[in-house]
Amino acid sequence: MSRRSFKRDRQGRFAGAGSKIGSTAKGAKSAANTAAKTYSKKVGKSVGNAYVNGSFEKHLVVGQGGDYKGVKVGAEFRSPAGRGVVVKGIAGYHGKPNRRLDVTPSLDKAQKQLTVTAKPNPARRSAAAGRKVRQ
Repeated sequence: MSRRSFKRDRQGRFAGAGSKIGSTAKGAKSAANTAAKTYSKKVGKSVGNAYVNGSFEKHLVVGQGGDYKGVKVGAEFRSPAGRGVVVKGIAGYHGKPNRRLDVTPSLDKAQKQLTVTAKPNPARRSAAAGRKVRQ
């Protein structure tokens, strides 16, 4: 009866084990990358087909809402089953009451023009009116 001896490295591990596992991992990684690319293309196409035309302009608002001034952007998407979803994002700011300038953004949708006006804050003038000026 002949015994088969396998090659081992200095630590006593089988010599070929690491390379076999490495090649299997490389194959799995490339297969996963290919699958991810294919899936992302399919998802991108379906989202592109689901977008409701004109919904971005419909849900685009620039100006003042309450005490906040800023931008609200949104879009509508429809599924093949007829269900829909509206995605919106809002970015606004609320400045200090005694700030120097009153900055107000406005949007003209017909002209596709964004205008930002900056004028002296009327609240600051009235607050400073009663102060004594030091020399």
